[in-house]
Amino acid sequence: MKYLIIVVTLCAVSARSDAASKNGTWQRCGVEQNQMPQRVFADPQGKGNWKEYRTLKEVPELTNDAGAYAGFLSGSDGNSLIITQEPGEDFTAYTDYCFEKNGRLLQLRFELRTAWGWEFREEGSIVNGHFSSRSVEFFDTKTEKMVPKPGDDANEVLANVKPNLYSQKSRLPFFKLLSR
Repeated sequence: MKYLIIVVTLCAVSARSDAASKNGTWQRCGVEQNQMPQRVFADPQGKGNWKEYRTLKEVPELTNDAGAYAGFLSGSDGNSLIITQEPGEDFTAYTDYCFEKNGRLLQLRFELRTAWGWEFREEGSIVNGHFSSRSVEFFDTKTEKMVPKPGDDANEVLANVKPNLYSQKSRLPFFKLLSR
């Protein structure tokens, strides 16, 4: 099972890069869509025990609804992109954070892929410390084609699953490891 989760993680980073060719957060950070993380962090059990791993393959299986993975990618002009993955029983949440050189959050992109065949994407900038959404879209998870909002189920899920908003890179739960 450990191997399966790691393969999913590796494929998810690659698939998200391919499917999200117009990912403004990666572009704003100056990171190429096919670039892999230079540093890898995980809290497999979701207990606040973040650790750095040499490669994605070394990351242990993440516990559903608790574990988390994060990757660091260097961008242009001193920007940095942090990508996270948090698996759940029925969905997996992905968040991309673009931080400028001084550590302030510039932009984020949030994706929620569900077991029910739909995916939610929202992307926007940080304005005066608040998230300002520029795009909200629903997609079919198999075809990546836009679909109408999937109804009440989507409302319920999205009301309970939101991205963490770290206004400064220093607020990331693994920042002490990142600053080494």
